[in-house]
Amino acid sequence: MNSPLIVSKEKIIDATQNEIWEVITTPKYFKDWMLVPAKAEDEKAIELGSKIYWINDNDVVHLEGEVITFVPNTKLVISLIDISWDKSVPKGSVTYEFHLTGMKSGTLIKFLLGDLSIDPEGESWYNSYKASDEIGSIEKVIKIRKIRETSHT
Repeated sequence: MNSPLIVSKEKIIDATQNEIWEVITTPKYFKDWMLVPAKAEDEKAIELGSKIYWINDNDVVHLEGEVITFVPNTKLVISLIDISWDKSVPKGSVTYEFHLTGMKSGTLIKFLLGDLSIDPEGESWYNSYKASDEIGSIEKVIKIRKIRETSHT
């Protein structure tokens, strides 16, 4: 059995849980913060049971996600299935997760991705996500939204 490959990151950012939740659940923002941008079934905010797709350059879905936990402003868990994996992978075995906790100084975001050891390219994906900064990108999206909102008032 392979060693587990689970990316785990956390950071406190100066934003409310609601502001973060809106960015991570609204498809129009995916391209602004996801390392590999996904597409939702439609452009409305995702919810429990929503499908999310990662599509390659040949317009083929290579990774499919389904929202399996949806606790507004608190917890989002997307179960992942890749076309290269054994189809018998149980739902929830590989997940893409955000956990939000309100703090005095902002919101603690915990990001988890894994276990990627099932993927033939798992180590490469693990290293890419370990080096990436989705949380920092989410923080930038929120800052830009706040600037736009104050400039319109």
